[in-house]
Amino acid sequence: MMSSMESVKALIGSERPLREVAQALHFSVRSMSAPVVGAMHLTCSDESEHECIDMLQQGFVQYLLPSLKFARQSAFRLANLGGRYEWSAARLAENHFATPQAENRFKLLLVKINSHVAYEEQPGKKFRLGLWQRYGVESACCGALAQLLSGGVRLPHVDDLAEAFDSEGHDRISALKDPARVEPLYAPLYAAMVSSRLQARKAVLDIQDYVPGSPTYYVVLPCVTVNRAERDTEIVCGMYTIDGREGGTEAVYTGLGDLPEGYEIGWEHGRFRITDEHLGLERKGRDHRAMVRERAATSRLKVHDDRLERVRADVARNKHKHHSHARELLRIALPVLAEVAPIPAVMLAFADGAVGIHHAFKIHRIAGEMKDTDEARRILDDIEAQIDQLSPDRAEALLELLVSDYK
Repeated sequence: MMSSMESVKALIGSERPLREVAQALHFSVRSMSAPVVGAMHLTCSDESEHECIDMLQQGFVQYLLPSLKFARQSAFRLANLGGRYEWSAARLAENHFATPQAENRFKLLLVKINSHVAYEEQPGKKFRLGLWQRYGVESACCGALAQLLSGGVRLPHVDDLAEAFDSEGHDRISALKDPARVEPLYAPLYAAMVSSRLQARKAVLDIQDYVPGSPTYYVVLPCVTVNRAERDTEIVCGMYTIDGREGGTEAVYTGLGDLPEGYEIGWEHGRFRITDEHLGLERKGRDHRAMVRERAATSRLKVHDDRLERVRADVARNKHKHHSHARELLRIALPVLAEVAPIPAVMLAFADGAVGIHHAFKIHRIAGEMKDTDEARRILDDIEAQIDQLSPDRAEALLELLVSDYK
């Protein structure tokens, strides 16, 4: 099955017509003979993205997706400021396309994520990126990414973008603003590329942490729309595949990296060609819970607190295995751990799966800095608020993990 996507892989890094990308996806996916094909498309809310949306509809969705009503096909759509992945979106999309035809075989779900940037020719000058004449007035495009790079703006969508751009210990915003690391002319394009890569990573984390309604083969495609005065074009930044036909969750990635200072730009038939050291290489996606589990093993604290004695004693006598007693003991232990050792506790809880995957970037930052106790306490408060939703087995396992490390 992997070879069926080679025509899409061949597009990675090259600016191509929107129609060409849609057709490559169309014929590649058709060749896989999936009984059911679904699609989720994420774009910025900007009206400039209508061409990108329309082309996926005309070149892919209308041919391959099941009819929603009146013989019309439709992708699951997200549009927000900056084209940010919203946690659980891929899960909801998968559920929508988990039709009876896919139950005994499998379905293929395309998750296409588009950031965007404007390209505008300048008379007698080099072109510019990120600004264009919108309705006769100069305007940032993408406005949300422009706010992110300008700094000093505290809005929910900017904070959300900033969290992704700062993930895994990389200050990508500083790199984009440093002329010694990224040429300013290309910074808007590189910001859009980095954003699509990071939003795709969020989607993959969400998919890997979820059991689909029916066996699913996922294709996650981070892309950048280049908004031009003529027809828009598109750069495919990479491709994730997750073969869940038999319950697998391992992601395989091929494409560009997510560090803007690593990009090199060239020209191919008058269009951009982006390369870096990762292009052409295939690698397995990382297990983020396992990464935190490994880090937690080196940062354990021994907690000697009399308030935990009852918890330790009951666990030692296996009393936590009776009825809902494990939940009662967690209600005692979590506030104490939030007070005396919040960071190691939240790391262990995340590694165990008790903390939602949507906290992944926060957990990595907390684990790396080992100082944001307030954020760690807020996450532990979230766990405590949802104790009643934990199954007895999960509650017992989490309690045993915390007690085994804090004694």
